[in-house]
This record gives sequence, structure tokens and C-alpha cells, in this order.
Amino acid sequence: MRCKIPGTWTSALLGATVILVLTSCVHRSPFVKEQYFQAMGAPGEIVVTVDTRAPEKLPGSFSVQDSSFATLLSRIDRLSVSLYDPSGRAESDGVIQADELASYEYYGGAEGNIPAFLTNSMLLWDNAWEKIEEGKIRYYRNEWLGLDVYAPKNGLLLFASDNYMKAYETTYKNRTTRIPAALADRMAKSLFGFYVGSPKAMMEIGLAIPQSVLAQTDSMVLVIEEQEQKGMTLGGIVTMKSPKLANSLSILLKSSYISDKRRNKEPLGDLTNLFILEDDAVHINGMELSEEQYSAFSTMFGSLAALTTGEKR
Repeated sequence: MRCKIPGTWTSALLGATVILVLTSCVHRSPFVKEQYFQAMGAPGEIVVTVDTRAPEKLPGSFSVQDSSFATLLSRIDRLSVSLYDPSGRAESDGVIQADELASYEYYGGAEGNIPAFLTNSMLLWDNAWEKIEEGKIRYYRNEWLGLDVYAPKNGLLLFASDNYMKAYETTYKNRTTRIPAALADRMAKSLFGFYVGSPKAMMEIGLAIPQSVLAQTDSMVLVIEEQEQKGMTLGGIVTMKSPKLANSLSILLKSSYISDKRRNKEPLGDLTNLFILEDDAVHINGMELSEEQYSAFSTMFGSLAALTTGEKR
């Protein structure tokens, strides 16, 4: 059972930083030819990946002003999480609301300067963590936090709220690439990437898209990127179930964008390449976010972050 007491799983691992700083070796993620999170995104899952090297630029809970959390983040380059509904209720074609995510479980990995031997040794000698063995696989469980963790290799720390073996098998031992390389690379280059590869896990995204349209989405990739002249912008690719639906979505997005600009008495700018319709997909390129839209995304990302940090607000 997941612990309901406020606090972050990261703070439980802060003791690891004491050992981490004692090593002069610099470790990097073992995933060089592909992105670690490419193995996530099974039907019904919501994938979130965040570049933690600049946490002050991130929306929602990832920008917490906690010195200990910042210390841990300084050792990690990327945090990737896959969220899923263990009850199977997400198997319907409904649209998930942010508050429903509180019942979700998660698994994922932290990549960065993580020495496997020292990290696992720290967990072994910490009474708060229980050693669990399943066949030849070992990991550590903290019942108070409801968290399983283990570093199978230098540069990678796996974690799960309910099922460590899911993280181990899915993203490490028996990987199957689910997220296409082009999409994954764009997610990796952004501050924050969000992927849903199935309408079974589609959720409200703060772009004034009717739920009836959102439920007809086949897959979605959204990224928050920082551009020198525009500041924080939204990019992504939304693939619909048919070209006709994609055309409807393109019209809705353009109308919503123009309405927001006019309401805020802002110049429309060049709309030529902002929304590009390509068969059954709509490409979003460098869309400037209004304060209202950025707030909506911050709320959504904050809800996702709260699950993986334990900060359920």
C-alpha cells in the first residue's frame, strides 16, 4: 500500500547523495543509442520525462524550492515515469481528469551520475529498506514510502510504486521500443515531455479541446520547450483516428489560439507553420503559451509530478 504521509520518495533517497559525493567517478546513463523511456508507453500508460538539469525552469512540483531535493536533482540528468491504472478502469475510451491520477501506480528510472554499487550498498545497510529477492533479481523496498528501488547498472536507478519487476522487465531486461525515435528525441530535447500512445489513457491537456474530440485521439506527444525569443512554448504531434478528425482538431486548435490572442489583445503573429495538418496528424510548432494555458499545463504536470514525488496536493 502506498504511504499517504506527505514527503517525497526522493527525500528518502537523500542519504544516497552523501555516498554519491564521495566518489570521484562520473557516471552517465547507459542508454546512448536510444532513450531509456522509449520502452514505456504500453496501452493505458501515460509517460512523462523531464530534464532535471534545470529544475527551476520546470512547471509544477518539479520546481520545488527544497535544498535537499535540489541536491539530489543535481546528480540526475533525467527522470522518466510511466503511470498506469492498476484497476484497469483506464481501458475505456473516456478522458482522464487530473485528479483521477491519484489512484495510479507508476514505475520508471532516474538517469545520471549514479554509482550502482555504492547506491545499492547504502540501501542494503539502511534499516528503512528491506532487501527483496525474486529469483536472481534483487531490489529494496521501503514500506513506509510504498517504493521499490534498485540501481541495476551505473547511471541508472529504477523505481516503482507497486511492482519493481515491471520496471526491470519493461525498461531494462527485456526492452521493447514503443515510442518512435523521432518523437523520443524531441521529448528528450525539451524541458518536459508527455506521451500517450493509446486513447485508453487520454487526458485533458488544457487546450480547450472538447472531450468528444480528445477521446478520438490515437496518440499524443507534447513538449514544453524554451525558445530564445518566445520563452516557453508548446510543441507536439497529435495523431487522430482519421484524417477527417485531424482536420477538425486543426481547426479547433487554430480557433482556440486566435480567440486567446484576441481576448488578451495580443498580436496573432505568423500562423503559417504553427499548426500543420499531415494526414491523420496535427503538428504543433512553437505555440506561445498564455498565462492561463501555462497554468493549465503546470497543473497537469504538477499532478503527474505529485504522484512520483509523493507530494499529493
